[in-house]
Amino acid sequence: MDATVPSVRTSVPLQLKGAHNVRDLGGYPFTRDDGTTGTTASGAFLRSGTLGWLRASDRAFLRAYGLRRVVDVRSNFELKYWPDPYGEHPQPGVSYTHIPMLDQLNSSGFRGALPACMFDVYRSLLDDSSASLRQVFEALDGEGCSLFHCRAGKDRTGVIAMLLLGLAGVDDVHIVADYAVTQRYMGRGLRAQRLGVSILLCKEVPSCLFESAPEEMERTLEYFHETYGTARAYLRDVAGCSPELLDRITARLRGDDMVARWR
Repeated sequence: MDATVPSVRTSVPLQLKGAHNVRDLGGYPFTRDDGTTGTTASGAFLRSGTLGWLRASDRAFLRAYGLRRVVDVRSNFELKYWPDPYGEHPQPGVSYTHIPMLDQLNSSGFRGALPACMFDVYRSLLDDSSASLRQVFEALDGEGCSLFHCRAGKDRTGVIAMLLLGLAGVDDVHIVADYAVTQRYMGRGLRAQRLGVSILLCKEVPSCLFESAPEEMERTLEYFHETYGTARAYLRDVAGCSPELLDRITARLRGDDMVARWR
């Protein structure tokens, strides 16, 4: 059964023929520390699953959309079998950075012990991959549009999106909705992947590993706030991001840098 998506605003995938879950983090309401509000800027950050089936027309669309950098957080194992088109065939004006992040699932081709739930995966990423997350945020920094992706576009990508939206001041309700809506766009593909893995391993794999159930992100956010506080505190004090980097990322996602440019 598909995960239930809260009845709040969620992003809609870009109209690409070779990818079905490339979504803009723009359009979410945020609140600044001083209580003022706004809406996250479109064209700043895109979240995505694998890009291996992008067509030439898709890459042209993304270039016109403002794409300037691609950050691929899949493992070396995944990259070997599913190369990234921006890594294999560089496009002028679009940089490609590979920063491996392990997720206990796709990273090893499902060869290791499987986690009991996705919350365990997300908690492990936050606790054990802070250095990689710092590298990701450094790679996302810059003008133009930045796209980050893993294989399915829900787990490692979901944690990065959680941190970005939290940094901008987006509330947890919208962060959960942004995570959960992947089920709507990728549910069929995720179910097919589960079937393939179950056949490969000769045993039925838990369905929760191939879903984006809201409660998984809700548990993650509860743990995150209790353990680390805010996204800015985690990225600064645990991951080691500089305050200047976080200021630039925040301004980019809030659209404040565009406002300053027009003044």
